[in-house]
Amino acid sequence: MSLAIQIKDKAAELGFDACGICKAEFAEKHAAYLKKWLDEGKNAGMQYMHNHFEKRTDPSLLSENARSLVMVALNYYPAVRRNPSFPQISYYAYGKDYHQVIKNKLKELLSYIRTLTNEVQGRMFCDSAPLLEKYHAQKAGIGWIGKNTQLIIPGKGSFFFLGALLLNIDLPSDTPVENQCGNCTKCLEACPTRALESPFRLNAGKCLSYLTIENKGEIPSDCKDCANFPVYGCDICNLACPWNIHATPTQEEAFLPNKDFLDLDASKLEQLSESDFLQIFRYSPVFRLGYEGLMRNVFSARDAAGRHAR
Repeated sequence: MSLAIQIKDKAAELGFDACGICKAEFAEKHAAYLKKWLDEGKNAGMQYMHNHFEKRTDPSLLSENARSLVMVALNYYPAVRRNPSFPQISYYAYGKDYHQVIKNKLKELLSYIRTLTNEVQGRMFCDSAPLLEKYHAQKAGIGWIGKNTQLIIPGKGSFFFLGALLLNIDLPSDTPVENQCGNCTKCLEACPTRALESPFRLNAGKCLSYLTIENKGEIPSDCKDCANFPVYGCDICNLACPWNIHATPTQEEAFLPNKDFLDLDASKLEQLSESDFLQIFRYSPVFRLGYEGLMRNVFSARDAAGRHAR
């Protein structure tokens, strides 16, 4: 059995829903797209994306003698969801922070690879380095980048976290997946703030996910006036994607929501104390936003709901 197949079998055993391999090399086609996107200011307040452009577009610069990327995907689609009448929180934040969950699995995968070949050295990534994860996942044959800029896995949808192992050994590359969006534009039509300005073109400054998470300032009035303004993140373009009819509930226990989280209706959120916040969100991705950031969103959602109820 080849080393690549053994790696993929172990990834599946660890619970990853997809695993693919590509070369750690310059992302020539995507580099030009990224530069234009940044030059146009579509990254909004995410100025860090200008940093380390060379490394961001060439993973071989992230580690000495880097040769291959092992890309993995982990499903987070929830089996139990919050009441749709409650202020919405993105599915990816239903359970524990995915960064540590994926890194723990990647650590096990790397340890396993080292039992197969003692010459391997590697680094683990999950939103922790300037790495174009979606681009490399497409190169590794896991899925394709859709018109909503999300990675779509054929037959599985787009509710997946991505992670990567950067290795110093040569592994055979998988065949990239061709884009299968066709003429569909449902994601663009569904976006309430028109953040998807054209296919594959996201204006982060209008995106509800950016505005409620990465954005540190006030939320523009024209964006927070949309109906069903969320309190954390946004799933609208994903939910509109026809490929997500194939989404199945995650089997990862760490991503299962608890009752306190599921019961947070508008009233409970508006009355949420800082100690409540710590108790409910301490191990959640929401924790990074902070209490004040969450309450900014909660009251923005309340005000938007009030205006649309008139």
